[in-house]
Amino acid sequence: MDEQGIETKIIEGDPELLAPNGNLTVFTPDHSAPKKSIKEAASGKGQPSVRSYRTALQKLDRSIQRDEERLHARRARLQAEKWAPPKVGPNSRSAGNADSLRRLQEEIEDLELRLKQQRKERSEVYDEGRKAGFLPGELDGKGLIP
Repeated sequence: MDEQGIETKIIEGDPELLAPNGNLTVFTPDHSAPKKSIKEAASGKGQPSVRSYRTALQKLDRSIQRDEERLHARRARLQAEKWAPPKVGPNSRSAGNADSLRRLQEEIEDLELRLKQQRKERSEVYDEGRKAGFLPGELDGKGLIP
């Protein structure tokens, strides 16, 4: 080891306690090399790859689609409850219906805000990918990946 210039450490003690399987490995990390982020390591150039942009866009698209489906279902439910005939009898509660309608309306408003934010974020990621030099087909998953 000395001939190769490798620094060694001597560990003293009972060999059976130190290495019961007969193997002992000591690792000292190299702290001099700067660490790269995941995106930098993937592209090798210091800027995100087309795959990272495409993945981000696909996640946003799935989230947008899921929230649009929820919004559509909530709106349909709200319309159904608005046009439902009034309940009559000892188990009917008019205040419960009003609370239900109010809650549905709040959920719809929250979903609309979330969708607006997600669409804005998707647009920003798409524009960022375009500025990085990727073509629209590459970002949408329709182009060739180098």
